[in-house]
Amino acid sequence: MKTPALLVALVLAAAACETTTGPSSQPNPAGTVIAWFDGLAGTVDLYYPGCDSLVSPAYTAGSAPNDILFLGDDMLAVLNSLTPSLQVFDLSSSGTLLHEVELPQGSNPWAMAYGYEGIWITLLASHQVVEVSTDDWTIAGSVDVPDNPSGIAIAAGRIYVSHADWPVSSSPGGVTVLNAVTLEQEGWIDTGVNTSDLWYCTGTGSLHAMSTTYTGDGTVTIIDPLSCSIQAQVLTVGPPASPVKLGTGWACCESFGDTVYFYGYTGTPTAAWVPVESASLGGMAVSGDTLYMTDFGGDTVIRAFWETQSLIDPLPAGDGPQGMEAVARE
Repeated sequence: MKTPALLVALVLAAAACETTTGPSSQPNPAGTVIAWFDGLAGTVDLYYPGCDSLVSPAYTAGSAPNDILFLGDDMLAVLNSLTPSLQVFDLSSSGTLLHEVELPQGSNPWAMAYGYEGIWITLLASHQVVEVSTDDWTIAGSVDVPDNPSGIAIAAGRIYVSHADWPVSSSPGGVTVLNAVTLEQEGWIDTGVNTSDLWYCTGTGSLHAMSTTYTGDGTVTIIDPLSCSIQAQVLTVGPPASPVKLGTGWACCESFGDTVYFYGYTGTPTAAWVPVESASLGGMAVSGDTLYMTDFGGDTVIRAFWETQSLIDPLPAGDGPQGMEAVARE
């Protein structure tokens, strides 16, 4: 395992870009940024495609970071599980921590969503959802939910919470529907056992739920958040994760596997692609014609032109790269 203190900033083509180092409160380049967290190193890396510049590490996170989210106004949130906390970093400057909120010990924070002037966080081991106020950066409230809350998304005036199969193995899975104002349960969507992840696609207004039994199967359930009805289901060979919008459809990767699944707006599978044999994919993000994929075991970020499924040179990453986010900074 790499030691975070030994990681240094890497500048791949600095002639057209200011040199950055991190994490040491140095200004970051302008423009679009691809951010990912390194789960084993407890760090965050930043890549700037406009000037081909990589800052690794850019920030120091907590132990076992588990989710990453752009909040706007150059604020990048990272959720840590083993040292339960929410951290918010300044995207304009490497090394700069803006806010840090401690979460309940032993709660295993899992995923987060942003809306209604708060950050909503699932606590997998505590069977709760908590709200962190972005006004004063404190825990503003909590609500009990069924066992194993994992994924979370906000849409159509509701908060959607998915349920995994751990630590309570008898959980039926599925998605709890909460009123975003009263936090009362409004419904339940049966997406199957171990629905571990949720993603709301702002471009199409659809909600995607990821489920698997870990027996060579997986299902992406596409939901209309207005009616809470299932529109389509896409079958995959392995556990699906990290969906992104690509042109007139979507793609998701096989969690800790090597396959990317492409599917259309009607839920019809269109292609399955292995960009790198035996990769352990975790996060995906897209910017323009380029698809970025973290390879946890290879400590790299795989890059490809998604339309032609042709590879570009990979990027080095910290130890165990996982979730990622593409941010179009102003």
